[in-house]
Amino acid sequence: MTNRRSQWPAAQHLQQAADQLRAHDPRLADYQQDYHAPVADWLDEAANEMAWLAPFRDHEGGHRPWKNATRIAHGVLDLPNPDDCPVCHTRVRPEPRSAS
Repeated sequence: MTNRRSQWPAAQHLQQAADQLRAHDPRLADYQQDYHAPVADWLDEAANEMAWLAPFRDHEGGHRPWKNATRIAHGVLDLPNPDDCPVCHTRVRPEPRSAS
């Protein structure tokens, strides 16, 4: 586990998923649990390195990694549609208005 946690709200689901992956699951054998640790580490690293820039736009370099991380986190946490999640994809600036 990383020794630091992001304080950015957008990191919340990624960090919760990382914690859940690290928690012991009695239904899994020890060797199966070992597969969870690298994913948990990756989610924590994505939260630490990228959450301060969220939300990413399609044309930005971090868009795909962030989208993948939030989708994995939502799958682990059994949460609905990560692409529209107000926690993972906060709106830091207003969306442009269409001309009427």
